[in-house]
Amino acid sequence: MTTLSDYQITFGIKKNHDRDLKFMRSINYSLDSVITEFRNILNCDNLLGAINSKMEPSSPGEIRYTTQGLQLIKITHATTEIYRDSAKHDSDPDISADYTLPTADFQEIVKAWRNFVVNGNDEEKLM
Repeated sequence: MTTLSDYQITFGIKKNHDRDLKFMRSINYSLDSVITEFRNILNCDNLLGAINSKMEPSSPGEIRYTTQGLQLIKITHATTEIYRDSAKHDSDPDISADYTLPTADFQEIVKAWRNFVVNGNDEEKLM
């Protein structure tokens, strides 16, 4: 199986007030929510840059990436943690992540999302 099928990833487009809004559905709402915040190529590339910098085996520590919607993504070489409320995490750094997945899987999902942001249309659904 592929990462996209493991996480039951689908991409689609909804009309909202005469605008096309791209979205993702998966096995976890927190993952869907954080991914769909990256609505343009520049934002996708910035996130991929952060992920890629942690994919090196010798890369210590973590990257904390706060989204415009104030969600928090903590990226290490091995795992990525998603927190739906960065302020809540800041006030209690020991709280559990809303979702955790391997960083390699997160990277593949973000690459697929970036491709959809650039090339997606009504007909394209990825599973």
